[in-house]
Amino acid sequence: MRVKALCSSVALGMMLTGQVLAAAQPHTAEQWLQLLQSAQGAQNYQGSFIYERKGAFSTHQVWHQVNAQGQLLERFVQLNGPAHEMMRIDGRVACMSSAVADELATVDMWPATVLQIQELQHSYDIRVLNESRVAGHATAVLLFAPRDQHRYAVELHMDKSTAIPLKTLLLNEHGELLERFQFVQFKAQAGAVHEVDEQGLLVVSEQCQPVDQVQAPKTQQVQRESVASWVPQGFTLLRSHYKPALEHSGDVLSQVYSDGLAHFSVFFEPLADAKVQGGRRQIGPTAVVSKKVQQGSEYKMVTVIGEIPLGTAERIALSAHAEQGVMDD
Repeated sequence: MRVKALCSSVALGMMLTGQVLAAAQPHTAEQWLQLLQSAQGAQNYQGSFIYERKGAFSTHQVWHQVNAQGQLLERFVQLNGPAHEMMRIDGRVACMSSAVADELATVDMWPATVLQIQELQHSYDIRVLNESRVAGHATAVLLFAPRDQHRYAVELHMDKSTAIPLKTLLLNEHGELLERFQFVQFKAQAGAVHEVDEQGLLVVSEQCQPVDQVQAPKTQQVQRESVASWVPQGFTLLRSHYKPALEHSGDVLSQVYSDGLAHFSVFFEPLADAKVQGGRRQIGPTAVVSKKVQQGSEYKMVTVIGEIPLGTAERIALSAHAEQGVMDD
């Protein structure tokens, strides 16, 4: 889940060239948001960043480039601890290190979300705070302040030359830091956008194993309706798919919701042991709530995981129901 949050921040930076910003430096939140929204082409860059959560730090390297075929390539490597690596091509996870494959393969990681400004303004009060300096670059600071209690505030430090976010802070309702993403070294690559990386930095290692898109069994149907009868206003269902259960027979339904900035997932899993009970816990910014539900003579576990307040995750889980109204894919 954390990788997904990191790259949601990085994905916001795929949007403008320095030439556009140099022509008219924005001053208001609306101007910055229009610049973020208006350009869909990706900019080449590379850098290293830190990720902080609950006082624990990890360091990462990122390469972001469009190749000669027009494909957007993103490679991420963790520089400390276990050797984690992942590659994404045009928003699709192509490979990841086996050390994290079982945990993350079926989660929608690093969604290449295009900011929908009008929708976000319904959920957040967006304004310019001040200026700062990150990784040697002058930045403008934007605050996404939630309009309700169902999401967290986000502080975004955008490079004034490229509009790429160089620092992202996730803050709770008291303004306390929950999570930090921050570049410590950043370089935007000038030149043709379709240049092939001459140093081979976008070539993955042997440890980066291919990830196949999980397909539903032929006897299974795809759930197109939300299994949660309540989600916070502004959140919509992005993706819904089945994956094989790891510890027993049956399939797990996975649904991903987003308001364009925050994300959470709902999982519906068959229970082999009806005595298993649910639970709730907060892990830094991530809420995890599980609740047992009955479907006929069978029991299933619904689990909500996301960077949302614990009370919100609990309400979503309580509103979840067994799968109904499935449709052919």
